Amino acid sequence: MSLSNKGKGALRPTLLSAAIAASVSASIGAYAQEQEALEEVTVTGIRASVLGSLEAKRSADVVADVVDAGALSSLPDQSIADALGRLPGVTTVRSSGQSSELNIRGMNGDFLQTTLNGREQASTSGYTESTRWISFDQYPAELISQAAVYKSPKASHIEGGVAGSVELKTANPLDAEKEHNFNANVRMSFNDAADDVGADEFGQRVTLSYMGKFMDDKVGVALGYSHLEQPNSFTKARAGADEQLGYDNVGLQGEGDVNVPRAFQWQAGTGTDTRDGYLASVVFQPTDNFKAQLDYFKSEFERIDTRHGITVGNLDQYGGYIGTGAVISGGAVTEASLNVTDTISGPWFEARSEDQSTQADSDSIGLNLEWNIADRHTLVFDYSYSEGTKTRKDQIVSMHAYDLGYNEEGDLETWQEAANQGFTFKMDGEGIPTSAFMGVDFTNLDTMRLSRYEEYPHQYTDEVEAFKLDYQFDLQWGAIASLEAGVRLSERTFDSDRSTFLYGSRDGQYNGYCADNISDVECMPQPLDGFVKVASVDGAPDHFVVTNMDGLASSIFGTGNYGGVKMFSDGKDWTYIESGAVTEEVFAYYLMANIDTQLGSIPVTGNFGVRVVDTDVKSRGIQNVGAGKGIEITDDLGVTSNDYDDVEYGPEYTDTLPSLNLNFELTEQDYVRFAAAKVMGRPPVGQLKGGAGSWNSDGQNDYNVWTKGSPYLDPFRANQFDLAYEHYFEDGGAVTAAIFWKDIETLVEEQFIYLDTQEERDALFNSLGIIVPEGREAAAFKTFVNNDKGGYIRGIELAGTKTFNELPGIYSGLGMTASYSYTESETEVTGGSLSGENMPLPGLSKNVWSTTVFWDIGSFSSHVNVRYRDEFTQVMSIPGSSTVVPAREYTTVDAQVSYAFDNGIDVVFSANNLTDEADVKSYGVDGVLGEYTEFGRQFYLGMNYSY
Repeated sequence: MSLSNKGKGALRPTLLSAAIAASVSASIGAYAQEQEALEEVTVTGIRASVLGSLEAKRSADVVADVVDAGALSSLPDQSIADALGRLPGVTTVRSSGQSSELNIRGMNGDFLQTTLNGREQASTSGYTESTRWISFDQYPAELISQAAVYKSPKASHIEGGVAGSVELKTANPLDAEKEHNFNANVRMSFNDAADDVGADEFGQRVTLSYMGKFMDDKVGVALGYSHLEQPNSFTKARAGADEQLGYDNVGLQGEGDVNVPRAFQWQAGTGTDTRDGYLASVVFQPTDNFKAQLDYFKSEFERIDTRHGITVGNLDQYGGYIGTGAVISGGAVTEASLNVTDTISGPWFEARSEDQSTQADSDSIGLNLEWNIADRHTLVFDYSYSEGTKTRKDQIVSMHAYDLGYNEEGDLETWQEAANQGFTFKMDGEGIPTSAFMGVDFTNLDTMRLSRYEEYPHQYTDEVEAFKLDYQFDLQWGAIASLEAGVRLSERTFDSDRSTFLYGSRDGQYNGYCADNISDVECMPQPLDGFVKVASVDGAPDHFVVTNMDGLASSIFGTGNYGGVKMFSDGKDWTYIESGAVTEEVFAYYLMANIDTQLGSIPVTGNFGVRVVDTDVKSRGIQNVGAGKGIEITDDLGVTSNDYDDVEYGPEYTDTLPSLNLNFELTEQDYVRFAAAKVMGRPPVGQLKGGAGSWNSDGQNDYNVWTKGSPYLDPFRANQFDLAYEHYFEDGGAVTAAIFWKDIETLVEEQFIYLDTQEERDALFNSLGIIVPEGREAAAFKTFVNNDKGGYIRGIELAGTKTFNELPGIYSGLGMTASYSYTESETEVTGGSLSGENMPLPGLSKNVWSTTVFWDIGSFSSHVNVRYRDEFTQVMSIPGSSTVVPAREYTTVDAQVSYAFDNGIDVVFSANNLTDEADVKSYGVDGVLGEYTEFGRQFYLGMNYSY
């Protein structure tokens, strides 16, 4: 994939990242020399990066923004997401304090396509469901030489980017400045909030890289390694726990209808992020007419994520427990006390420990062969394979206070949650509330017992294999400079595996009641001796934390007897139904003409073409087809059922995607760009699953179906237009303005469907491939469907870069780059489980801006970046599903200073999130707690060495 058709080197790296080499490509080197000749200013540090990025944008034949490798290595970035988040119209979503997901032009990661060296990448972002969007913190910034955001497509681009496409590039070693190039980068890190929650404050980043040229520059080798180890910690409070999220609107005596929280949770998170990235490239170019390149990229990302805190649940009966002195503000209870008079069905209090650790591994390999035949014909073959695997432990231990009764032998005989418990809370706006508890001591081993042990192991895999053949013919036929044609075949399989292990009751146990027990151990509150310590969390009292959850489980159930299982009984058939695979086979072909002509005295370049995409989607899963109607399946507990059958079904469809890009060079400094295209992107994978469960009404023969998705969902399709103006200053810098408009045909939402007649219901089930058991009638259907809530997304993007070469002395090294975007849309999504109101499209912030002030003088380089995004709708994971929530606006501040010595050593100090900006979400009621999370500031001190 290339930014420009003007020449094969147009998108080659302008300044290779510190992990690869400190070399400058020919095009940017010439540009820098021109600036030096004009202004006698040496282009170094971030200035070189900024100017290199502008030059790549200037030569592009599509509407695009570029982050040069210099920015990736010079700015304090853990992943490329931070660097891309400074581009116009691009924002980030933070996960554990790090930028992970990209939003582009008001659309979230579900609408993006991401490639590495032009190859589609497998996803490792799944948390509660398979996903297709890329988790950018998987990619070390140090191993990427250049990143581009394509906002308008051309026919040769891989389809899938309704919002835009992101291309990541690694370096070509034959472009290195010297015969042998070596870089080493070492940084120590410190998080100023980690110690507050008992986490290690210190970490490190190490990067080593080498590029060499051999056999008279016919063979090039690039090797890179990047290691990251740093604290992963947070402090959190939220008005919710598990499925009990947000607020109920209830009537309180004398107060009318008010909003009261369904649950509370105070949490502290501790852990460590460990990421190892590996890069290898071998290039063989024996002649100018042939080049072969083999690329390999691997990333292993382990996130140790343990959490502890206090949970208050089952407050949906709040009105029956509210005490005197409640404070009502803004229609919500902000301060109150309650006494638990019913320990069986009333509210419950617990100390909870969790292990939400994840392991994300990705591998990508690609082979590219390029032949130039008779100087006019170019043939390129590319093979790629990418695999991603994500696992999450999802282990939870709940501890309650009990009144315990023992027999004469000292054996536990009776148990029930402790009587006379009470709870007081006081809100602090949207921040962390304070609480006090009566009748329960969360640090007393005499009364605290394990009430519930649970695991929900997740495993998601994604495999992409593709073959691509491209041909270009340089013909110079009038306005047509060349023709391009190509085909691409790919197969992508998303697979997910779910299971569970359950023991006890999250809402507490009493004699004769235990919600779940998969084990062979009698269900009763279990002692905690030897497995707990006392810890604290903001807003709640000290409490027990389980120090070794696996050890505790082994002591109760026996070693290895508490692993996740698939089962049919007790309503746990979701372990089968939520597992399953989706396969997409794609055959795409395109024809494109590249333009190089003049309109009067105005040079015009660009391209027009069409891409045709044939897609075959098949979903494999398991469906409840009724008692005795299926095949015999024995679950992990040894229970055999014949109520289920394997199913595989899905549609085939074709998309025709025309595109046009026109670039008008009004003067040597002024450009106007126009682009129009039809684009498509496939729905989120979790909404394409075909497995189904069922239920029937008492005494009826109706067959009601629930499913996690449907492979018959239409892809996202949109028509879009872009118009941009760009002015480039002779002494470096530019001002740009762009407007865009997209018309999305349809979105996806979950619906409960019950059609008026039996004929209509039968037709619906038949159209979706749902098998109706003999003797039953098609009835209700709960699934994901395409709705009619499409509509426009439109906006404006402004950006400017200025270097102040005209200032005297050391001030000539000053510069600034800034961007602002405004986006609006008529598209809406349903409010999910937290709100009955429709909400804006996920990822859309109306106002987004970023400003970087930099100062490079001699060997000294420094900069400060400030980024802001307005409130936006975010898709939030909840047990077994997801929901949309309003995320509050936030501003982040990053900074860095460095000094380069003459011996190749640079000393660097940088800081992330200097203002310690919290991540704040609303749970449907403004002005009170939804979810509030603080991550702390991250500081780095290190050294770079280049040879």
